[in-house]
Amino acid sequence: MSGKKFPEAGEAKNYPYSEDEIDLADYLRILWKWKRLIISGTLICGFVAGIVSFLMPEIYEVSSVIEPGIIGFNKEGSFIYVDSPVNIKEKINKGAYNREIQKALHLDPKAKIKFEVTTGREAKVIKITSQWEEKKINLGVEATQKLLQLISNDYKKVVEQRKSDINKQILLKQNEISKIETQKKDIDKQIKLKLNKIEKIQREIKLQQANLENIREKKKVLLEEMKKVKENTEKIIQQRDKLLRSKGSGRDISLLLYSTTIQQNIIYFNQLSNQIYDLRAREKKIEAEIDKLSRNIDDVKTEIERLNLKKTESLQAKIDDIKAKIDALNMTKRLISTTKVIQKPQASLYPVKPKKKLNIAISLILGLFFMTFLAFFLEYLKESKNKIFAK
Repeated sequence: MSGKKFPEAGEAKNYPYSEDEIDLADYLRILWKWKRLIISGTLICGFVAGIVSFLMPEIYEVSSVIEPGIIGFNKEGSFIYVDSPVNIKEKINKGAYNREIQKALHLDPKAKIKFEVTTGREAKVIKITSQWEEKKINLGVEATQKLLQLISNDYKKVVEQRKSDINKQILLKQNEISKIETQKKDIDKQIKLKLNKIEKIQREIKLQQANLENIREKKKVLLEEMKKVKENTEKIIQQRDKLLRSKGSGRDISLLLYSTTIQQNIIYFNQLSNQIYDLRAREKKIEAEIDKLSRNIDDVKTEIERLNLKKTESLQAKIDDIKAKIDALNMTKRLISTTKVIQKPQASLYPVKPKKKLNIAISLILGLFFMTFLAFFLEYLKESKNKIFAK
Protein backbone atom coordinates (compact mmCIF):
# COMPACT_ATOMS: atom_id res chain seq x y z
CA MET A 1 0.00 0.00 0.00
CA SER A 2 2.94 2.35 0.69
CA GLY A 3 5.24 0.83 -1.95
CA LYS A 4 7.41 -0.94 0.60
CA LYS A 5 8.51 -4.52 0.10
CA PHE A 6 7.11 -6.91 2.61
CA PRO A 7 9.29 -9.77 4.04
CA GLU A 8 8.92 -13.37 3.08
CA ALA A 9 6.96 -15.70 5.25
CA GLY A 10 10.03 -17.06 7.00
CA GLU A 11 11.44 -13.60 7.76
CA ALA A 12 8.30 -12.14 9.28
CA LYS A 13 9.43 -12.73 12.85
CA ASN A 14 12.56 -10.56 12.42
CA TYR A 15 10.80 -7.62 10.61
CA PRO A 16 9.41 -4.92 12.99
CA TYR A 17 6.29 -4.03 10.87
CA SER A 18 3.29 -6.11 9.89
CA GLU A 19 1.34 -5.61 6.70
CA ASP A 20 -1.63 -4.12 8.60
CA GLU A 21 0.40 -1.32 10.16
CA ILE A 22 0.01 2.14 8.63
CA ASP A 23 2.27 5.09 9.44
CA LEU A 24 1.29 8.79 9.64
CA ALA A 25 2.11 9.34 5.99
CA ASP A 26 -0.46 6.69 5.04
CA TYR A 27 -3.11 8.54 7.07
CA LEU A 28 -2.31 11.84 5.42
CA ARG A 29 -2.32 10.15 2.00
CA ILE A 30 -5.78 8.70 2.65
CA LEU A 31 -7.10 12.07 3.89
CA TRP A 32 -5.68 13.84 0.86
CA LYS A 33 -7.06 11.17 -1.47
CA TRP A 34 -10.59 11.54 -0.07
CA LYS A 35 -10.40 15.29 0.61
CA ARG A 36 -13.26 16.13 -1.69
CA LEU A 37 -15.54 13.62 -0.01
CA ILE A 38 -14.58 14.84 3.45
CA ILE A 39 -14.89 18.55 2.63
CA SER A 40 -18.06 18.26 0.61
CA GLY A 41 -19.69 15.93 3.13
CA THR A 42 -18.78 18.23 6.02
CA LEU A 43 -20.14 21.27 4.22
CA ILE A 44 -23.31 19.41 3.32
CA CYS A 45 -23.82 18.51 7.00
CA GLY A 46 -23.33 22.13 8.00
CA PHE A 47 -25.61 23.33 5.23
CA VAL A 48 -28.34 20.87 6.18
CA ALA A 49 -28.01 21.85 9.89
CA GLY A 50 -28.25 25.51 8.92
CA ILE A 51 -31.38 24.96 6.83
CA VAL A 52 -32.99 22.89 9.58
CA SER A 53 -32.09 25.54 12.21
CA PHE A 54 -33.55 28.34 10.11
CA LEU A 55 -36.71 26.34 9.48
CA MET A 56 -37.21 25.53 13.17
CA PRO A 57 -39.58 27.91 15.05
CA GLU A 58 -37.86 30.50 17.23
CA ILE A 59 -38.23 29.86 20.94
CA TYR A 60 -38.17 32.68 23.51
CA GLU A 61 -37.62 32.37 27.25
CA VAL A 62 -40.01 33.88 29.79
CA SER A 63 -38.34 34.33 33.19
CA SER A 64 -39.18 35.66 36.62
CA VAL A 65 -37.41 35.80 39.99
CA ILE A 66 -39.20 35.49 43.33
CA GLU A 67 -38.29 35.29 47.00
CA PRO A 68 -40.21 33.10 49.48
CA GLY A 69 -42.40 34.90 52.01
CA ILE A 70 -40.87 35.93 55.36
CA ILE A 71 -42.58 35.05 58.65
CA GLY A 72 -39.98 36.09 61.23
CA PHE A 73 -36.44 35.88 62.55
CA ASN A 74 -34.44 33.14 64.22
CA LYS A 75 -32.07 33.54 67.19
CA GLU A 76 -29.18 34.38 64.86
CA GLY A 77 -31.19 37.24 63.33
CA SER A 78 -31.69 35.52 59.98
CA PHE A 79 -35.01 35.48 58.15
CA ILE A 80 -37.41 32.60 58.67
CA TYR A 81 -39.08 31.87 55.35
CA VAL A 82 -42.59 30.53 54.89
CA ASP A 83 -41.09 27.65 52.91
CA SER A 84 -37.68 26.70 51.57
CA PRO A 85 -36.79 27.42 47.92
CA VAL A 86 -36.14 23.69 47.47
CA ASN A 87 -39.71 22.78 48.47
CA ILE A 88 -41.18 25.47 46.22
CA LYS A 89 -38.97 24.22 43.40
CA GLU A 90 -40.22 20.66 43.91
CA LYS A 91 -43.86 21.80 43.78
CA ILE A 92 -43.34 23.68 40.53
CA ASN A 93 -41.32 20.88 38.92
CA LYS A 94 -43.98 18.33 39.84
CA GLY A 95 -46.65 20.48 38.15
CA ALA A 96 -48.61 21.20 41.33
CA TYR A 97 -49.96 24.44 39.83
CA ASN A 98 -50.24 23.47 36.16
CA ARG A 99 -53.86 22.33 36.28
CA GLU A 100 -55.03 25.59 37.85
CA ILE A 101 -53.05 27.59 35.31
CA GLN A 102 -54.72 25.66 32.47
CA LYS A 103 -58.16 26.37 33.93
CA ALA A 104 -57.43 30.07 34.52
CA LEU A 105 -56.08 30.59 30.98
CA HIS A 106 -58.66 28.28 29.36
CA LEU A 107 -55.96 26.04 27.92
CA ASP A 108 -56.41 22.53 26.58
CA PRO A 109 -55.81 20.10 29.47
CA LYS A 110 -53.52 18.17 27.14
CA ALA A 111 -51.36 21.26 26.55
CA LYS A 112 -48.11 20.83 28.41
CA ILE A 113 -46.76 23.59 30.60
CA LYS A 114 -43.21 23.15 31.72
CA PHE A 115 -41.35 25.46 34.04
CA GLU A 116 -37.66 25.23 34.81
CA VAL A 117 -36.71 26.29 38.34
CA THR A 118 -33.29 27.20 39.71
CA THR A 119 -32.49 28.32 43.25
CA GLY A 120 -29.73 30.59 44.48
CA ARG A 121 -27.00 29.08 46.62
CA GLU A 122 -26.65 31.98 49.05
CA ALA A 123 -29.60 34.26 48.35
CA LYS A 124 -32.99 32.66 48.98
CA VAL A 125 -34.30 33.45 45.52
CA ILE A 126 -36.03 31.29 42.94
CA LYS A 127 -35.71 31.81 39.20
CA ILE A 128 -38.57 30.43 37.13
CA THR A 129 -38.17 30.07 33.38
CA SER A 130 -40.25 28.60 30.57
CA GLN A 131 -39.81 28.44 26.81
CA TRP A 132 -42.45 29.51 24.30
CA GLU A 133 -42.76 30.03 20.59
CA GLU A 134 -42.75 33.61 19.40
CA LYS A 135 -46.49 33.68 18.82
CA LYS A 136 -47.13 32.34 22.35
CA ILE A 137 -44.88 34.74 24.25
CA ASN A 138 -47.83 36.63 25.75
CA LEU A 139 -49.36 33.35 26.84
CA GLY A 140 -46.08 32.42 28.51
CA VAL A 141 -46.02 35.71 30.40
CA GLU A 142 -49.63 35.21 31.54
CA ALA A 143 -48.91 31.63 32.59
CA THR A 144 -45.90 32.76 34.65
CA GLN A 145 -47.93 35.57 36.25
CA LYS A 146 -50.65 33.10 37.18
CA LEU A 147 -48.04 30.76 38.62
CA LEU A 148 -46.68 33.54 40.83
CA GLN A 149 -50.20 34.38 41.96
CA LEU A 150 -50.93 30.75 42.84
CA ILE A 151 -47.66 30.44 44.78
CA SER A 152 -48.51 33.63 46.70
CA ASN A 153 -52.03 32.41 47.48
CA ASP A 154 -50.64 29.03 48.53
CA TYR A 155 -48.71 30.64 51.41
CA LYS A 156 -51.05 33.57 52.05
CA LYS A 157 -52.90 31.76 54.85
CA VAL A 158 -49.64 30.94 56.63
CA VAL A 159 -48.54 34.58 56.43
CA GLU A 160 -51.93 35.87 57.65
CA GLN A 161 -51.92 33.37 60.52
CA ARG A 162 -48.44 34.51 61.50
CA LYS A 163 -49.56 38.15 61.49
CA SER A 164 -52.60 37.20 63.56
CA ASP A 165 -50.39 35.43 66.11
CA ILE A 166 -48.17 38.50 66.38
CA ASN A 167 -51.21 40.77 66.82
CA LYS A 168 -52.37 38.52 69.68
CA GLN A 169 -48.93 38.71 71.28
CA ILE A 170 -48.96 42.51 70.95
CA LEU A 171 -52.44 42.65 72.53
CA LEU A 172 -51.26 40.50 75.45
CA LYS A 173 -48.26 42.77 75.93
CA GLN A 174 -50.50 45.85 75.86
CA ASN A 175 -52.75 44.21 78.48
CA GLU A 176 -49.67 43.65 80.63
CA ILE A 177 -48.83 47.35 80.33
CA SER A 178 -52.42 48.23 81.30
CA LYS A 179 -52.13 46.05 84.42
CA ILE A 180 -48.84 47.68 85.36
CA GLU A 181 -50.35 51.14 84.77
CA THR A 182 -53.15 50.10 87.14
CA GLN A 183 -50.52 49.10 89.69
CA LYS A 184 -48.90 52.51 89.27
CA LYS A 185 -52.27 54.19 89.92
CA ASP A 186 -52.73 52.04 93.03
CA ILE A 187 -49.29 53.14 94.19
CA ASP A 188 -50.27 56.78 93.59
CA LYS A 189 -53.34 56.20 95.77
CA GLN A 190 -51.20 54.61 98.48
CA ILE A 191 -48.78 57.55 98.30
CA LYS A 192 -51.67 59.99 98.57
CA LEU A 193 -53.04 58.14 101.62
CA LYS A 194 -49.61 58.21 103.23
CA LEU A 195 -49.25 61.93 102.49
CA ASN A 196 -52.62 62.46 104.15
CA LYS A 197 -51.36 60.42 107.08
CA ILE A 198 -48.31 62.65 107.31
CA GLU A 199 -50.52 65.75 107.31
CA LYS A 200 -52.64 64.22 110.07
CA ILE A 201 -49.54 63.41 112.13
CA GLN A 202 -48.20 66.91 111.55
CA ARG A 203 -51.47 68.37 112.81
CA GLU A 204 -51.21 66.12 115.84
CA ILE A 205 -47.64 67.28 116.40
CA LYS A 206 -48.74 70.93 116.20
CA LEU A 207 -51.52 70.21 118.71
CA GLN A 208 -49.06 68.51 121.05
CA GLN A 209 -46.60 71.35 120.60
CA ALA A 210 -49.35 73.80 121.52
CA ASN A 211 -50.13 71.73 124.63
CA LEU A 212 -46.44 71.63 125.42
CA GLU A 213 -46.22 75.41 125.10
CA ASN A 214 -49.23 75.80 127.43
CA ILE A 215 -47.67 73.48 129.96
CA ARG A 216 -44.38 75.40 129.81
CA GLU A 217 -46.29 78.67 130.29
CA LYS A 218 -48.17 77.20 133.26
CA LYS A 219 -44.93 75.87 134.68
CA LYS A 220 -43.38 79.30 134.31
CA VAL A 221 -46.34 80.93 136.08
CA LEU A 222 -46.19 78.37 138.90
CA LEU A 223 -42.47 78.88 139.29
CA GLU A 224 -43.03 82.65 139.62
CA GLU A 225 -45.82 81.96 142.10
CA MET A 226 -43.53 79.63 144.10
CA LYS A 227 -40.88 82.30 144.08
CA LYS A 228 -43.34 84.85 145.45
CA VAL A 229 -44.65 82.41 148.06
CA LYS A 230 -41.12 81.64 149.16
CA GLU A 231 -40.22 85.31 149.39
CA ASN A 232 -43.45 86.06 151.29
CA THR A 233 -42.83 83.15 153.64
CA GLU A 234 -39.28 84.32 154.32
CA LYS A 235 -40.57 87.82 155.13
CA ILE A 236 -43.22 86.42 157.47
CA ILE A 237 -40.60 84.23 159.15
CA GLN A 238 -38.39 87.29 159.63
CA GLN A 239 -41.33 89.21 161.10
CA ARG A 240 -42.19 86.25 163.38
CA ASP A 241 -38.60 85.99 164.55
CA LYS A 242 -38.55 89.73 165.23
CA LEU A 243 -41.81 89.35 167.16
CA LEU A 244 -40.34 86.54 169.20
CA ARG A 245 -37.52 88.80 170.29
CA SER A 246 -39.94 91.54 171.35
CA LYS A 247 -41.90 91.46 174.70
CA GLY A 248 -44.96 93.40 173.76
CA SER A 249 -48.57 92.52 174.60
CA GLY A 250 -50.60 90.54 172.07
CA ARG A 251 -47.54 88.75 170.90
CA ASP A 252 -49.06 85.32 171.20
CA ILE A 253 -51.91 86.08 168.90
CA SER A 254 -49.57 87.59 166.34
CA LEU A 255 -47.23 84.59 166.59
CA LEU A 256 -50.20 82.30 166.03
CA LEU A 257 -51.22 84.26 162.97
CA TYR A 258 -47.67 84.23 161.64
CA SER A 259 -47.34 80.51 162.23
CA THR A 260 -50.66 79.84 160.56
CA THR A 261 -49.71 81.96 157.55
CA ILE A 262 -46.33 80.30 157.32
CA GLN A 263 -47.97 76.90 157.52
CA GLN A 264 -50.45 77.85 154.82
CA ASN A 265 -47.64 79.19 152.61
CA ILE A 266 -45.69 75.98 153.04
CA ILE A 267 -48.75 73.93 152.12
CA TYR A 268 -49.39 76.18 149.12
CA PHE A 269 -45.72 75.97 148.11
CA ASN A 270 -45.88 72.19 148.23
CA GLN A 271 -49.04 72.24 146.16
CA LEU A 272 -47.33 74.43 143.60
CA SER A 273 -44.33 72.12 143.61
CA ASN A 274 -46.56 69.10 143.00
CA GLN A 275 -48.29 70.90 140.18
CA ILE A 276 -44.93 71.73 138.61
CA TYR A 277 -43.88 68.10 138.97
CA ASP A 278 -47.07 66.98 137.23
CA LEU A 279 -46.52 69.54 134.51
CA ARG A 280 -42.94 68.36 133.98
CA ALA A 281 -44.17 64.76 133.73
CA ARG A 282 -46.78 65.82 131.19
CA GLU A 283 -44.10 67.84 129.38
CA LYS A 284 -41.81 64.82 129.05
CA LYS A 285 -44.72 62.66 127.97
CA ILE A 286 -45.74 65.15 125.27
CA GLU A 287 -42.12 65.52 124.12
CA ALA A 288 -41.90 61.72 123.85
CA GLU A 289 -45.18 61.68 121.94
CA ILE A 290 -43.93 64.40 119.57
CA ASP A 291 -40.69 62.45 119.03
CA LYS A 292 -42.70 59.30 118.32
CA LEU A 293 -44.92 61.15 115.86
CA SER A 294 -41.84 62.58 114.13
CA ARG A 295 -40.41 59.10 113.79
CA ASN A 296 -43.74 57.95 112.37
CA ILE A 297 -43.48 60.69 109.76
CA ASP A 298 -39.99 59.50 108.87
CA ASP A 299 -41.27 55.93 108.54
CA VAL A 300 -44.14 57.05 106.31
CA LYS A 301 -41.73 59.09 104.17
CA THR A 302 -39.53 56.00 103.83
CA GLU A 303 -42.54 54.01 102.68
CA ILE A 304 -43.40 56.75 100.18
CA GLU A 305 -39.84 56.69 98.82
CA ARG A 306 -40.06 52.91 98.50
CA LEU A 307 -43.36 53.19 96.62
CA ASN A 308 -41.96 55.90 94.35
CA LEU A 309 -38.92 53.75 93.67
CA LYS A 310 -41.13 50.79 92.83
CA LYS A 311 -43.24 52.99 90.57
CA THR A 312 -40.44 54.80 88.75
CA GLU A 313 -37.87 52.02 88.50
CA SER A 314 -39.35 48.55 88.92
CA LEU A 315 -42.72 49.03 87.22
CA GLN A 316 -41.45 51.54 84.67
CA ALA A 317 -38.58 49.19 83.78
CA LYS A 318 -41.13 46.45 83.15
CA ILE A 319 -43.18 48.80 80.96
CA ASP A 320 -40.07 49.83 78.98
CA ASP A 321 -39.11 46.18 78.51
CA ILE A 322 -42.61 45.25 77.31
CA LYS A 323 -42.67 48.26 74.96
CA ALA A 324 -39.34 47.14 73.49
CA LYS A 325 -40.83 43.69 72.89
CA ILE A 326 -43.90 45.27 71.27
CA ASP A 327 -41.62 47.32 68.99
CA ALA A 328 -39.75 44.13 68.03
CA LEU A 329 -43.06 42.38 67.28
CA ASN A 330 -44.25 45.32 65.19
CA MET A 331 -40.98 45.30 63.26
CA THR A 332 -41.36 41.56 62.67
CA LYS A 333 -44.96 42.09 61.53
CA ARG A 334 -43.88 44.81 59.08
CA LEU A 335 -41.28 42.46 57.61
CA ILE A 336 -43.72 39.57 57.25
CA SER A 337 -44.67 39.21 53.63
CA THR A 338 -45.96 36.70 51.17
CA THR A 339 -43.95 35.65 48.14
CA LYS A 340 -42.08 38.69 46.84
CA VAL A 341 -41.67 39.19 43.10
CA ILE A 342 -38.14 40.47 42.52
CA GLN A 343 -38.37 40.33 38.73
CA LYS A 344 -41.73 40.41 36.99
CA PRO A 345 -42.31 37.87 34.20
CA GLN A 346 -40.66 39.07 31.01
CA ALA A 347 -39.64 37.52 27.72
CA SER A 348 -36.06 37.46 26.45
CA LEU A 349 -35.15 40.02 23.77
CA TYR A 350 -33.65 37.35 21.54
CA PRO A 351 -34.67 33.74 20.93
CA VAL A 352 -32.89 31.12 23.01
CA LYS A 353 -33.65 28.36 20.49
CA PRO A 354 -32.61 27.26 17.97
CA LYS A 355 -28.95 28.19 18.47
CA LYS A 356 -28.16 28.36 14.77
CA LYS A 357 -24.44 29.06 14.95
CA LEU A 358 -23.91 26.38 17.55
CA ASN A 359 -25.97 23.86 15.61
CA ILE A 360 -23.99 24.55 12.41
CA ALA A 361 -20.68 24.33 14.28
CA ILE A 362 -21.63 21.03 15.88
CA SER A 363 -22.86 19.69 12.52
CA LEU A 364 -19.59 20.66 10.86
CA ILE A 365 -17.56 18.95 13.58
CA LEU A 366 -19.71 15.83 13.53
CA GLY A 367 -19.74 15.82 9.71
CA LEU A 368 -15.96 16.12 9.64
CA PHE A 369 -15.57 13.18 11.99
CA PHE A 370 -18.12 11.13 10.11
CA MET A 371 -16.65 11.85 6.68
CA THR A 372 -13.14 11.14 7.92
CA PHE A 373 -14.32 7.81 9.28
CA LEU A 374 -16.12 7.14 5.99
CA ALA A 375 -12.96 7.92 4.01
CA PHE A 376 -10.90 5.43 6.02
CA PHE A 377 -13.68 2.88 5.74
CA LEU A 378 -13.86 3.24 1.94
CA GLU A 379 -10.08 3.03 1.69
CA TYR A 380 -10.15 -0.10 3.78
CA LEU A 381 -12.78 -1.67 1.49
CA LYS A 382 -10.73 -0.73 -1.59
CA GLU A 383 -7.53 -2.24 -0.18
CA SER A 384 -9.37 -5.38 0.83
CA LYS A 385 -10.85 -5.68 -2.67
CA ASN A 386 -7.41 -5.24 -4.28
CA LYS A 387 -5.91 -7.90 -2.10
CA ILE A 388 -8.68 -10.32 -2.98
CA PHE A 389 -8.20 -9.77 -6.73
CA ALA A 390 -4.41 -9.91 -6.37
CA LYS A 391 -4.61 -13.44 -5.06
